[in-house]
Amino acid sequence: MSDLLGPAYVAARWGFYLAVFLTIGASSFAPFFLRPTNPFRSGFPGTAADLHRRAARLGLLGSAAVIGFALFRLWMQTRTLREPGEPLTIDFLRAVLTSAWGHGWQRQAISAIVATAGFGLARRQAAGWVIAVLASLALTVSAGMTGHAATAEAGSGGWLIDAVHVTAGGLWTGGLAILMTAGLRSCKDLKDDERRRAHRLLVGAFSRRALVVAPLTLGFGGWLGVRYLGWTWPFQFFRSGYGWALAVKVAIVLLVGGLGAYNWRVVQPGLEQSWGESRFRRSGAIELLFGILVLGITAVLVALPFAEHGG
Repeated sequence: MSDLLGPAYVAARWGFYLAVFLTIGASSFAPFFLRPTNPFRSGFPGTAADLHRRAARLGLLGSAAVIGFALFRLWMQTRTLREPGEPLTIDFLRAVLTSAWGHGWQRQAISAIVATAGFGLARRQAAGWVIAVLASLALTVSAGMTGHAATAEAGSGGWLIDAVHVTAGGLWTGGLAILMTAGLRSCKDLKDDERRRAHRLLVGAFSRRALVVAPLTLGFGGWLGVRYLGWTWPFQFFRSGYGWALAVKVAIVLLVGGLGAYNWRVVQPGLEQSWGESRFRRSGAIELLFGILVLGITAVLVALPFAEHGG
């Protein structure tokens, strides 16, 4: 357990989650490129083409990073299972890969490889987005197969609940990352009035999606808490290391939700004003930063043992 909580292993898991969320976030922009009637695409064809390339490039980067972090996690996993000085043999590696964790790892790696190919194709052909979206969904389904969602405490279908939780979280935080990096940058060469209108379309589309996925993230995360710790899980925050880490994660997730609500109700309506863009950049960056911190805490949380509970 100490190895699993070591800085290198935590950093590898954190990087893995960041890469997964970036991949999901990039795939969430597929409707902009697959629907000719999309207002942003029809109103700003040149800008949409630039966003197309930027989002595909970031998706390619994210999915390729998933592969790299998956390989590193495999190496770290085999290291924790071997005695000091024990050589890594083919038989030992085969035993790891045929375990429940190994099957989940293989599905993650295959999904990431297909997503990488999809995003690479999407840079030239819109059809590549279909492959990227399907592979990204497969990646979220397999994400829980190497964590607590695959344990007995999660119960039947725990991995599926986790898949919805991860997918919704990726569409929320990952989508915001793509919006802040690819979306806003693609509009930088537009005239002031056109840029404000383009921002309203991009941010409006993201906000409508966030209004759905943010509650799903919170709801299914709470459901997992019930599965892991029982219905009294909020009262077990400070009874164990797992409880403390979960309390911090819940607090920051609620803060992210509050920032999202502020951006939706206060910042977004002001995008038509001259000061709207700079305010959104600041508030969006803060929301994204706290979202990244949530993933860092999750990287620690998944290696901690559950607290005892009474159901």
